[in-house]
Amino acid sequence: MKNSTIALAVLVATSFSAASIAEIQHQRFENAKVKIPTLSHDYYLGQDSGATHFWHGNNKDMSFTSTGGNNAYYQDSDMVHPELTAHSNKMKKGIFSFKNKFYQVYGYGLTSPMIVDGDNGLLILDPVESVEKMKLVMDDFRKVTDNNKPVAAIMYSHWHPDHYAGVRGIEGADNAKIIAHETFMKNVVKGSMGGTGPALGFRVDYSLGTLLNVEESGRINGGLGPDFEIREHSLIAPNTLVQGKNGVLDMSIEGIKVEFKHVPSEASDEITAYFPEFNLLFGSEVIQGESFPNLHTIRGTQYRDPSIWFPGVDTLREYNADTMMVSHGRPVVGAKHVDNTLTSYRDAIQFTYDQSIKAINNGATQEDLIRQIKLPKHLESHPWLGDFYGSIRHAAKQIFVGEMGWFDGDPTTLNPTYSVTASNRYVDMVGGKDAMMSLANKACDSGDFQWCAELATHAVRIDLEDMEPRLLKAKALRELGYRETNNNWRNWYLTSAQELDGTIDYSKKINLQAPDLMAEFEPAQLVGAMRFSLNSERSLDKHFTVAFEFDDYKETHALEIRRSIAQFHKNFEGEAKATIKITKPVFLGLLVGKVDFTQAVKDGYIQIEGDATAVPEFFSLFDKPAENPKITLR
Repeated sequence: MKNSTIALAVLVATSFSAASIAEIQHQRFENAKVKIPTLSHDYYLGQDSGATHFWHGNNKDMSFTSTGGNNAYYQDSDMVHPELTAHSNKMKKGIFSFKNKFYQVYGYGLTSPMIVDGDNGLLILDPVESVEKMKLVMDDFRKVTDNNKPVAAIMYSHWHPDHYAGVRGIEGADNAKIIAHETFMKNVVKGSMGGTGPALGFRVDYSLGTLLNVEESGRINGGLGPDFEIREHSLIAPNTLVQGKNGVLDMSIEGIKVEFKHVPSEASDEITAYFPEFNLLFGSEVIQGESFPNLHTIRGTQYRDPSIWFPGVDTLREYNADTMMVSHGRPVVGAKHVDNTLTSYRDAIQFTYDQSIKAINNGATQEDLIRQIKLPKHLESHPWLGDFYGSIRHAAKQIFVGEMGWFDGDPTTLNPTYSVTASNRYVDMVGGKDAMMSLANKACDSGDFQWCAELATHAVRIDLEDMEPRLLKAKALRELGYRETNNNWRNWYLTSAQELDGTIDYSKKINLQAPDLMAEFEPAQLVGAMRFSLNSERSLDKHFTVAFEFDDYKETHALEIRRSIAQFHKNFEGEAKATIKITKPVFLGLLVGKVDFTQAVKDGYIQIEGDATAVPEFFSLFDKPAENPKITLR
């Protein structure tokens, strides 16, 4: 498109008068109130308590040492909802200390690691999401506490990368006990290269705003912490496992007794830690943070069954802990305040689930649920239930899908008109694209930005290269985003706006298939994961087997290509058309594009037995995932 055309499109799409822009900005938060302030003392300790400490509950046995700064955007702005600004001000960097024994290094990333000071070593729970962040966590911890003890053990509460990916930022981590649930590695593989990892990677960028700058018109905070940015993704596989459903592992680590327990909840492999000598509970992400729980995550996930999650919270209540720390959010001190937090949190989950089921039984659809299900007053302003990360709005919709499937009951949705075809028909029906754009502009001028975006979408679909409707939809999405308290919604609106107007910067995207992560996978996991990349058309008439013999593991695994299916055979003992003798590091190099297959054969790193011509044919049947697929511009 010529520059003059782009300039005209920008002019048309931004043709609000200066007066109307000022009016819209003024109206964004004219009646907005902060229901959940930065400090929670009015809720826990009563009105006019006079308390100013930076955690929840009693001012006893806990201290907070500021280390300076706040990685969230915390300034007042007419582009940021006041509730969201107050939420950012909860994320100042520093170190909580309980009885000079338990430390939470807070505000350095989405997760805030807990560090326990043992006799001759440290136990670290949930390393933050990136190596360089975890190095900073350890540097500041040692500087503030003057504690130079080595690390003895590390716990991963579950498989999400913000709970393990910074582990190599801990000096000596390779020699530590690494504690996790027995299903941890299986879940990591499935969430990276062994399943929906590529899709999760680019959808995380949209929901957590990693492609946005930290500024009033961009990312404000991470909902559960100031930000989520992975510059270096690492993993050390667990070597000490909590086994079985609801399994318990009792240990003494450097003189401190701890009970690790499997508590399925936010994640199926979630484990918690309880310290009986101190009656202190590390609740991991069973209590997700100072936000309504993400009963569904819009980045994509399997169904998080609320009827499993809230009984998990009840498991934590049974400890009757005096003090609670969690992976996200500030500590809670005082048994009655811990109980109040846990009870309110589990009640919010059960309420959302039960009332959604009740409405579904009365004929409600997903569209009905998002409008009907609202928290009762005593819960909606609870300090741990704000609409900042999870949201009852998208949770109720997912309960319908999780319990009933996608079909809403109207038979016209069984095989609806393809969206692009429907958009062309809608545009024709209103009298052409100019007429559709006129309607969309009127909606924007009136402040109905949702309707403006929906109308502009029809005009976008009939010509993806036309900048005028793209820019108008981007403007509408930004207005919707600026009004949001929920970070996931805001980030998705604003990132989609950048995709539409062409300003998106993919260089900051997260890589959930980082080499250090994949290096921890077993050969069987690496070979088995290839099946998700099979090209069904090119393999339609193929039927043969290629085996991979890993000399360094003394294992052989195979993929049988059988007419558009790649069947994985673990510990293969049959006949293969070709057998590739290889080591895991070389195989990893092939997968990440660092090793050239032909050259590796010439150099002797790979040997082939059987029909050598089958090998290039085999690899030609697999595709790489799309680099930067369009999410909004379609």
